[in-house]
Amino acid sequence: MSLAPTLPLIGPEMTIAFAAEWAKAWCDALQATPQSHALDLAGVTDFDSSGMQLLMATRNALQAQGHVLHIHRVSEPVRNAMGVFGLTDWLTPAKAGLSSEEAST
Repeated sequence: MSLAPTLPLIGPEMTIAFAAEWAKAWCDALQATPQSHALDLAGVTDFDSSGMQLLMATRNALQAQGHVLHIHRVSEPVRNAMGVFGLTDWLTPAKAGLSSEEAST
């Protein structure tokens, strides 16, 4: 089984200040390799609703093409935001590096 390509990370901040850079990099990556992609957000230190919108848009774009966004690991700020938005079901213990209890909260 081949691994999905990893989407590029622009820096440790997924916030409104960097949303355009993240969106362009991810759009370019999705166009270059139209298939399922992996994402490792363990190094993200700042994450706001713009970051959440980018995740949602990327996931929706991939699903529309019949592909999947694999979120392998997330930092605490990302995990907290996903909890606020009620999207922790996007993460599994194996993908997020969480225990089953943490993933269900």
